[in-house]
Amino acid sequence: MQSIYEQILGDEYSNLHPKLQYRYQIKKDAPFFGEGTMEVVDGGSFLIRQVCRLGVKYRLFFSERGEQIPFTIENLVQSDARGKTIVTWNRTFMFSTTRRYFDAIMFYEEQEQEIYDYFGVPSIMISTLSFKVINGNMHIAPKKQWLKVFGLKLPLPRFLYGQAEIIESYDDEHDCYRIQVHVHNSIVGTVFYYKGSFREGRN
Repeated sequence: MQSIYEQILGDEYSNLHPKLQYRYQIKKDAPFFGEGTMEVVDGGSFLIRQVCRLGVKYRLFFSERGEQIPFTIENLVQSDARGKTIVTWNRTFMFSTTRRYFDAIMFYEEQEQEIYDYFGVPSIMISTLSFKVINGNMHIAPKKQWLKVFGLKLPLPRFLYGQAEIIESYDDEHDCYRIQVHVHNSIVGTVFYYKGSFREGRN
């Protein structure tokens, strides 16, 4: 059975770097665990960082910033109450005084041919995602976005979108995965930014 990422990319999947092809073959019997360091976690004005504090409760955004932050990522495949296959994305940033989380779940809606990303625990933001392969790297960006309020899925106006540019690559020279995430808004600018590297495995 193909992973949801193989399904959404189709023939384009084979253009990924071989290590990224391996990385995104996430299945129930093939989870992925990684450990590494974020060279930088930054972005957002003072006001934006205070808003980000509200995300801590939902394991979403956070206000802490820094350099050389230990990092782990877990991708697990589970089935929800409807029997739909979901992929969990659990990211942990270990700052000197606290741990912060950036968690989400993704699933593939076959009829729509879309991958949905539900951010937070419980989820409070929803987005459909675009996946592209450029020079062997995985490029991910949001398409439509919604706010989840009292079980309702409310479409966000485009000016409130959190536009994201996510690039995951493989560094052959240093034998590691590299990730760069930039979340910004057309009005307030950068909201959140991090980049770093990780390798498969966990202690």
